[in-house]
Amino acid sequence: MKRPIPVLLALLLLTPFLGGCHKVRARVEMKKGNERYLNENYRDALVQYQKGLDLDPSATFAWRSVGLSALALYKPGDNSRANREMGDLAVKAFESYLEDYPDDEKVRDYLISTYVNSKKYDQALAYLEKQAQADPSNANIQASRIRLLIEAGRMDEARQLANTLPPNQAKAEALYSLAVTAWDNAFHGKNTTMPAAEQEKRIDEALTGMQEALRINPEYFEAMVYYNLLFREKAKLQTDEAKKQEYTAVAIQWQDKAKALRKKMQEEEKKKQAESAKTTES
Repeated sequence: MKRPIPVLLALLLLTPFLGGCHKVRARVEMKKGNERYLNENYRDALVQYQKGLDLDPSATFAWRSVGLSALALYKPGDNSRANREMGDLAVKAFESYLEDYPDDEKVRDYLISTYVNSKKYDQALAYLEKQAQADPSNANIQASRIRLLIEAGRMDEARQLANTLPPNQAKAEALYSLAVTAWDNAFHGKNTTMPAAEQEKRIDEALTGMQEALRINPEYFEAMVYYNLLFREKAKLQTDEAKKQEYTAVAIQWQDKAKALRKKMQEEEKKKQAESAKTTES
């Protein structure tokens, strides 16, 4: 006659089986989520991903899918409670995913974008500060911090941080962004009646930043275009005709340089396409 297995022992024997069963069911729910996500049914996809994580919390890769679904449902500018909760869920999901997959720069960008769209600048900066401490040589992280400071309107802090960067493309892009923002604030912001002297001061500040960006990268097309536009605006403010002509001439020089660079870029692209076509044919 067989002895009955003690209840506790029976449960212990069943635990691995039940755990495996939960994992299988979790994958089924996540697969359903993928199908709904591909059909742009993001709300149902979100439900399926969350069911999968409830069944198997160790499947932390699924937090990425939760975040993307919530982000697809989130509407920047909508201050309703339901929408704020969706933004919070996207942030939580991306943060949870990055705890186990910290090298996924794409998801890090999604997280930062969600912070920005929901106006959580302090949280975003705190996150990037932590990332910068862990990897101080990562120029992309520093550039993201500068862009975020600009977005938050903290221009002085952004300039200070940009000045600490080594002379690389990340610094060039930071200086370009600072110059464009200064320009935009001066000429397209709320204060459109700024005195001419103040306008010229802002233009000169933007020109200095753009000049440094072009020194770092002499073939920075966007910076060339803005450098030309800034000199044209500077020319408009001049009462001395000679000065006006001088600045206009400089603007034309940079316009021509930008056109020449664009032509060169187009020719290089055509060459690459032709070489790619030859490789495909062979």
